[in-house]
Amino acid sequence: MAFEKSVFITSYIPFEKEFKDTCPAPLLRKKFSLNAFTNARLNVCALGYGEFYINGKLVTEDKLISPVSDYTKTLWYTSYDVAHLLHAGENVFAAVLGNGWYNEPFKTSWDHDTAPWRDQPKLLMELIIDGETAVYTGEEWRLKPDSAIIYNHLRSGEYFDARKHVKGWNDVSFDDSDWGYARIDPNPPAGVLRKCVCPPIREKEIIPAKRVIRGENGKWIFDMGRNISGYARVSVKEKCGTEITIRYSEEINEDGTLNLNRMFSHYKQSPFMTDKFISNGEAWEFSPRFTYHGFRFAEISGLTGVPSKETVKGVFLHQDVEMLSGFECSNEALTRLFEIGQVSTLSNLMYMPTDCPTREKLGWANDAQASCEQMLLNFDTVEFFKKWLQDIYDAMRPDGAMPGIIPTSGWGYEWGNGPVSDGILFEVPEKLYRYAGNKQILIDSLPYFRRYFAYLETRREEDGHIHFGLDDWAPPTPDYKSKTPACFINAVLRIKFLKIAALAAKLEGTNPAEFDEEIYSSIRSFRSDFIDNDGSVRVKTMTAAAMVIHHRLYDDFDAVKRQLIDFMHEYDFHHDCGMVGLPCLYPALNACGREDLALKVLTAEGYPGFMNWLDKGATTLWENWQCGNSHNHHMYSSFMAWLIQTVGGIRIDYREDKPKIIIRPAFVEGLDWARAHRDIEEGRIETEWKREGDKVSLRIKTPVKAAVVMDGKEMWIEEGEYGELV
Repeated sequence: MAFEKSVFITSYIPFEKEFKDTCPAPLLRKKFSLNAFTNARLNVCALGYGEFYINGKLVTEDKLISPVSDYTKTLWYTSYDVAHLLHAGENVFAAVLGNGWYNEPFKTSWDHDTAPWRDQPKLLMELIIDGETAVYTGEEWRLKPDSAIIYNHLRSGEYFDARKHVKGWNDVSFDDSDWGYARIDPNPPAGVLRKCVCPPIREKEIIPAKRVIRGENGKWIFDMGRNISGYARVSVKEKCGTEITIRYSEEINEDGTLNLNRMFSHYKQSPFMTDKFISNGEAWEFSPRFTYHGFRFAEISGLTGVPSKETVKGVFLHQDVEMLSGFECSNEALTRLFEIGQVSTLSNLMYMPTDCPTREKLGWANDAQASCEQMLLNFDTVEFFKKWLQDIYDAMRPDGAMPGIIPTSGWGYEWGNGPVSDGILFEVPEKLYRYAGNKQILIDSLPYFRRYFAYLETRREEDGHIHFGLDDWAPPTPDYKSKTPACFINAVLRIKFLKIAALAAKLEGTNPAEFDEEIYSSIRSFRSDFIDNDGSVRVKTMTAAAMVIHHRLYDDFDAVKRQLIDFMHEYDFHHDCGMVGLPCLYPALNACGREDLALKVLTAEGYPGFMNWLDKGATTLWENWQCGNSHNHHMYSSFMAWLIQTVGGIRIDYREDKPKIIIRPAFVEGLDWARAHRDIEEGRIETEWKREGDKVSLRIKTPVKAAVVMDGKEMWIEEGEYGELV
């Protein structure tokens, strides 16, 4: 059992909850001696974040440790092999602690300042040498309550005063006799310690500035050329005491000033996306350690002289997950769209699928439900989602209620939730089964499924419908309002959830009849309430038609298919859906045999559409079709799954004992060629098709046996490479 001897330690300075302009990061040290050894492992949990050293060297390049959670339920710790950093004789372990999500003192719209866990940063650590606990946190640790990091808050920024930097503070030879002693935490967090094994957050790319713009009042704006999550790395050598301010933005105005799209309005007490560096007169390369931002532009003020492009670099920070897929085609804009979808996804993998790296950095469940499939299809996010699934379990209240953001400090149970968000409870286990073959996760989720269904029944109103929660969020309407009522959406999603629960019960080996009977009765009620006698959907919206087809709610689809096609013509092949309808639209058009219309939606010029974003200079996916607010969202990224599965034709389903690979490309009119790949454990699947006149040739490379479906006929091919399948 981990941490049997360890206790959380913290600063001896009393904790103050009020927001202040200074908030230093404390330093901790512990000297210890070792005999000759073979193995050494460090287990560590820092609340909110920590950076760790052994004998003056960084333990890991991982950032933002320890992972975020509801700290009253789960405390994630990480484990590292550190034998290469230690030696026989005297050693030292050192740490600097940041606030992270654990201590946010300023008021925002999401109430983290009233979090039940809020306290000053703390550390739990143990060093295991050859299987025995050799070093662990306790009251004999030395502590310095302040450091060169004089202010740090994850969602606002970090200030570093190089004049306060203590050289060699993390070396074994450093004299810490004038430091105080750490205090054993009198209010240790209540969460269960769990080891986090998902890929860490790391600096994954260093991006040189593409241009430098002279701003007003001595300010300089550095353009990284594309939007990313992370921070600036600034190389400076200024007079001692010179203050350099770094402000971040995704856009700039025509006059060269930052355009923050009013996102700062949620930060009434604290600065928004701002870092600072105070020079000690020496050359320094500064970047923050306990915060990150969403930006393309970094505005620097305080520099003397004219900077070069080399003065500032962009650091792309995100979860270190492998990209499993790739797509390109004859339409350069569509290829580009897939690429910026990749960047938006990576920018929002931060131990939870965040909505954006700018305004909130929160794990919005509705966004994730719309993107979960493409994230698992296109990125190696299995362990990432396993971690977040525990956070999802933790977020459920005893009565089954779920919040709109996960993890949450308590906000989101009254707004932002409902089946559109709560469905992530079902989506993640089902997709982990489909794309990773992990049926145990689906089985283990059954108790939570049952609790949630019981909760939904308490939300029925007198008309028998469930009305609460989000609707077809962020549609392309001038007033941002959904045309599809929440009661319709909730009815469809509840049936979807019941089907997933029935599958889980079947896998468990229990009788799924408890869900099957409810599925049948719910479908009957749905048809009575929402389907006309001619088979068309009574709710006359594109989203409603697409949802009915995609979720296969009845057998005779002819009427609703005609409805959907009529909607395509009515809106000139532009989508009229929000984030609920759009992921259903592409597969629904597939079911109509009109993949060409799905392609038209993706490549439609003008408003609303992805091409409109590209025309306006988008380098990542945006939050809404009206082009305001955040410009690095993932919630409209489901098209990436459609491109791989439909145009590229690579379909993967692990719901059997062995992965089942089906190659079924749609040779969509409007494209001359397309290439796609997807990596699996056995190797890389590749497809490429090319149109030449009336002939289409298909090349396939597969590391395993696969089924190829063309013109409705199926043939099996063995491992190998196949070309000119016509």
